[in-house]
Amino acid sequence: MTKTVAIIPAYNEEAALADVIKKTLEYVDEVIIVNDGSVDNTAGIALEAGAELINHETNLGKGEALKSGFKAVKDDSIIVTIDGDGQHNPEEIPIVLKPILEDGADLVNGSRYLYGHEENTPAYRRIGQQVLDIATNISAGIKVTDSQSGFRAFSPKARDCFRFKDTGFGIESEMLVDASEAGLKIVEVPITVRYDVDGSTKDPVTHGVGVLLKITKDKVIRTFKR
Repeated sequence: MTKTVAIIPAYNEEAALADVIKKTLEYVDEVIIVNDGSVDNTAGIALEAGAELINHETNLGKGEALKSGFKAVKDDSIIVTIDGDGQHNPEEIPIVLKPILEDGADLVNGSRYLYGHEENTPAYRRIGQQVLDIATNISAGIKVTDSQSGFRAFSPKARDCFRFKDTGFGIESEMLVDASEAGLKIVEVPITVRYDVDGSTKDPVTHGVGVLLKITKDKVIRTFKR
């Protein structure tokens, strides 16, 4: 049976991390926490909860955290990425894994919006996400409904196609672009999300503009290289 490894980037996630790890371990064989320069007890909690630990001495960003996590997986495991703040429901991991295990998918994107509007999403945030969805879809030549989702699964075939050029939250869009350019099969499945545990310190507007600029710049660079 194929081994499954969950990679969880974590920056100051001591409040919810133990619960996320324990629930995730019910559905995967191994959990890797990438402690991205946390100043709280994220590292200690990760070890106590039964996770493997990778430490960054300073906060390098989500893109770098995912890069370290993917690099640590040496075998042909299926990889699941899930956030450490409790927004995602680990009980939905089998939903995200199913297209890889049964249908030959390479990248499975967990989407909050696959079947329409997710009523708990703040309106201003959803507008920004829709702009990023459009930009990502144009850049990648695909059609996804939740380009900024961090709840995903990756086949062994997909693991080596990612550049991890973007060190921050633009990594979600970049990975979709990379997977598309590699000719991988990308599918979406419905997931739920909790916003009452959102610990993000990023302003959604500033974050959205920053990601949009990176997507646009990356598209221009890739076009001129062809």
